[in-house]
Formats: sequence, C-alpha cells, structure tokens
Amino acid sequence: MISYIMHTSLIYALYWVAKIVPVIAIGIFVTSFAVNIGLMKKFDGLIKPLSSKANISTLSALSVVTCTFSTTAGYSMLSDGLNEKMISEREVIATTLISSFPSILSHLLPFFMPVVIPILGLTAGSIYVCLVGLAAFLKTCFGIFLARLWLKDAKTFSSKSRLSTNHDNAPVEDNRSALNKSVKSTYKMLKRIVPTMFITLFLVSVAMELNFFDSFSTILEPFTNILGLESEVVLISATETVNTYSGLILAGSLLDKGLITTKGVLIALLLGTVVSFSTRFVKHSLPLHVSLFGPKLGSKTVAVNAATTLVIDVLFIIVLLII
Repeated sequence: MISYIMHTSLIYALYWVAKIVPVIAIGIFVTSFAVNIGLMKKFDGLIKPLSSKANISTLSALSVVTCTFSTTAGYSMLSDGLNEKMISEREVIATTLISSFPSILSHLLPFFMPVVIPILGLTAGSIYVCLVGLAAFLKTCFGIFLARLWLKDAKTFSSKSRLSTNHDNAPVEDNRSALNKSVKSTYKMLKRIVPTMFITLFLVSVAMELNFFDSFSTILEPFTNILGLESEVVLISATETVNTYSGLILAGSLLDKGLITTKGVLIALLLGTVVSFSTRFVKHSLPLHVSLFGPKLGSKTVAVNAATTLVIDVLFIIVLLII
C-alpha cells in the first residue's frame, strides 16, 4: 500500500513538473531576454495605464497582461521581480488577484468555448461562463482595491523607480549577450524553483492518495436537503470535486434529459467548486505559488486567492437560490 502511494505520487509529481517547468522556463527566459534587448519599452502604451490605475509597478502590469496568454509565465515574471527586489510581497499578492480576469480570458478559447458551452448547452453554458468571468472580474477589482490601499504611498516601496532605472533606461545589449544573460538568469531561477515544486507536488499527491480531502464532500447532501435542491445537484457536485470534466459531462447529460434545471446545474457546479476549493488550490495552485514565491508568500498568496474565490462563489449560490 505504502509503496503504491509513493510510486503513484512520484509519477504524479514528475508529470506535473515536466508539464509546468517548461512554461515557467520560457516565461522567465522571454521576460529576461525582452528586458535585456529593451523590448519592454514597446509595451508602455499597454501597461502604463494599468500600472497607474492599479498603482502597481510596470513589471507587475506586464505580468497581468502576460497572464492573458499564460498565467504561469505571468507569475514567473512576478517571481523574477520579487527575487530581484523590484516589487514587494504585498504587490505580488495584489497582482495575482488583478491577474484573475486576464487568466480567465486565456481559457476562453481553449476551454470555455469548445468544451463548457457544447457540454452544458448554449443557455446553461453561456450563463456559467459569464458567472465564472464575473467572479474573476470581481477578484480583479478586489486586487486593484488592495493595490491602491497597500501601495498608495510611492515611497513605501521603491520598485517603480528601480524598475524604471534598471529596465527602461538600461543600455540595450546585443542579442548574443542578452541571450547568454537570459539563459543564466533562467537557470538560476529554475534551480531554486524545481526542487521546491517537486517536493510540494509529491506531498500533495500523497495527501490525495490517503483521501485526506474526501471529508469535504460529505457536507453536500445535508446542505442540499435543507435547501430543497434536486438530488442530482449532489451527484453533479460530488462528481465535480473529483474531476471537473466529469462533473460538466454529467451536468450536461442530466440537463439534456430534463432531470435537472439550468438553475440546478449552475448551483451544482458552483457548489462543487466551493466544496472542492481547498483541494483544487492545494493540488494545483500551492505547488506553483510555493515554488515561485517561497513557502510563506506562496501559501499566503494561495490563501488570499482561495478565500476571495470562496466568498464570491458562495455569494453567487445565495443569489441563485433567491431568484
């Protein structure tokens, strides 16, 4: 039994490290290379308005924009900036929240449009996608609020001036020199990130194999019984806690057969997210955040994002129950 858990957890950790690390490496390398050849200056028209409105540094604003294409690459930029003492820990937390809506946009074409809407149907699928997008937008607004609150004093952290000095006014290097410097910077960052990510993924997998998080699903049935929801809500929510795709497919199937209403499907999917939110954040977000930002800041960032997501989803469920 123990050997099976260890073997499964090892395979799981190796799989996710192999899947995530290349993205992180590309993100760090491209960012470093763009800075070294002076390419970052060309993004001023896009990132300066965001930087000034949200009261965050240019690097953080560029990270938000990058999250529209790859969240991992965007967070890697924050990690690099934090490591170089260009941004503060509070700015990292606020920026990860601000990145919520751009991150959702990165999933629009590869996931929501071709998967969610066809499975749930045009009406239920579109409403669900809109709810997910609205939740991400509210998280972004909350992040902007925190940034303006925490970073309102320019002298609190000199990242903005330092970023401007080190990046915008830095002499542009030739491509070969910039390439060598970027490779060294990427290697240095990965040498710190990869071991931490592997260990965290391995421990999380062991916890999952020991059914450490299964107890969360037991709260579903009493909750739905009290609220008078369809029994299918429990089935969909419980399935979603195990696998998102399975939950969506089951919801679409029951909806197509008329065994559950659109409202029931929306509540079921949101409820499944609420019940499994701790598992999802620990399984997917924690290893990445800890490896990029360290155990203390990484855990704090995950906790803030998870709590914000939980509150918003619970509010959505309450509204759906009322209407």
